[in-house]
Amino acid sequence: MIKISRRERGIVLRLKKRKPMLCAMLAGMLLAAWTAHADSEIKVIIDGQEVRFGKSPVVDQGAVLVPFRVLFQKLGLFVDWNPETKSISGYGGDVSIKLYPDRNTAVINGRTVELAAPPRIMDGSAYVPLRLVGEATGRTVNWDGATRTITIDVVRKAPASAVEFDFEAFYRSFLTAGNAEDSDALLDAIHIESPTYFGIGGSWVRLLDSFMIYDIVTELVAFEVVEADETHALLRTVEKRTNTNGLFYPDNRVERLVSLVKDRQEQWQVYDLEILDLEYLVSDEALTAEADIDEAAKQAVLDAVAANLEATYGEDFEAMLDTYDPMSSAARVDKDSLKSGYLLYDLDFELEYSNVIEVTDSVASVYVVQTLRRVDGFEYGDNRSKWVHAMRKQADGSWKLYMSHLLSVEPLNE
Repeated sequence: MIKISRRERGIVLRLKKRKPMLCAMLAGMLLAAWTAHADSEIKVIIDGQEVRFGKSPVVDQGAVLVPFRVLFQKLGLFVDWNPETKSISGYGGDVSIKLYPDRNTAVINGRTVELAAPPRIMDGSAYVPLRLVGEATGRTVNWDGATRTITIDVVRKAPASAVEFDFEAFYRSFLTAGNAEDSDALLDAIHIESPTYFGIGGSWVRLLDSFMIYDIVTELVAFEVVEADETHALLRTVEKRTNTNGLFYPDNRVERLVSLVKDRQEQWQVYDLEILDLEYLVSDEALTAEADIDEAAKQAVLDAVAANLEATYGEDFEAMLDTYDPMSSAARVDKDSLKSGYLLYDLDFELEYSNVIEVTDSVASVYVVQTLRRVDGFEYGDNRSKWVHAMRKQADGSWKLYMSHLLSVEPLNE
C-alpha cells in the first residue's frame, strides 16, 4: 500500500479544485516537451532502393524516426519486440542493437550510447532513430536537404573465413540435439579436452540438470563466423531459450562466443561456450504475483530456501550439501574450493524477499532477492542479487534445491 502524508493530501485536495486549469497546463507542457511530427516528404533509400515504411517518418528534436521492423529487416537484422521488457532488438552479423521506448540511451554491441531523440510508440507502432540504427550497422547515412532524402549506403564486408565448411549447419545440429535432449549426440559434438565445459557447474552439467525437469527449446536468432582457419573457428550466436512443458522457467536470450576446434579425426567439435550477454525475458509481475498455492506447501518450500542460504553463508558445508537434491550437479560441488572461499571471505546475507511462483507434485519455483555484504576478509563487492530457484520434492516429502538461475546482480553503494 502506498502511503500519502498529510502534506501530500493537502496538495491532492488543491489539485482537485484546480483540475480543469491543470489539465490544460499539463497538456501544454507535454506538447512543449515533445514536438514530434510526421513528415511525409522525407524519402529513405537503402542500397539504392526506396523504402516504404507504411507510415510516414517522424521528426523529433531534429532526429528522423521510422517504424523499427521495416528498417531492421531492410538492414538485414533479425527483429524482436519484447512486450514484457518493452525492448526493441535487432541482431545480425556483428551487430547487436537494443532500444527502449522513451529512453534516451541505447545499447549497441554491449555499449551504452546517448540518443539525440529516444524511440517512441505512436499509433501502435514503435519508431526508432534512423541514423543511429544505420550507423550502428557500419553504414554511412547521408541527408540531402534539397530533395529531403536520407540515403543509407550498405558496406559489404569480406567473408570472415575462407574455410569451406558450413559452420551454421553444424551449430544448428548441435542445438537440435539439445532440443531433443539427445545427450549422446551432444557428447559426440563436444571436444574431449574442453577445459570448462565439463567442470562442476559447467554448461554440459547444467544442461543435463535441465533435462530432468524442463523441455527447453533453443532457437538460433543470429549467427556469424567471426574468424576461422583450418583448425580453429570462433562463432558468435544469439539464441532464444524457452521452456515448453508448462513449468515456470525464466525464458531468456543469450549471446555467445562459441569456440570450435578439430579433433584428431579432423572433425569440428565444440570446445567452449562463452556468454557475452544474457537477458531474461520474464516480467517482474510474473516473478512477484501471488499464486494460489496451499499455504503449508508454500511455507515448506520457503523454509527449504532459507535453510540453504543460512547453511551456505553460515559456512556449514555439510548442512549446505544436505539442502541440495542428490541428483543436482550442485551437490557435487568442489568441497575444497568452497572451503577456500570460506577462508577468504566472511559475508553476511539478508533474504530481502521471496515468493513461491508455483508448486507442482514434484517441482517448485521460487523467486528470491538477497543481499551480500562483506564482514571480514578480502575485499568484496557488496551486492543485491535476484534468483529463480528450482526445487525438487524428495521421497520423504521435503523440498531441496535442484538448480538456480541468476537473473541479475547490482552493486550496493552505501
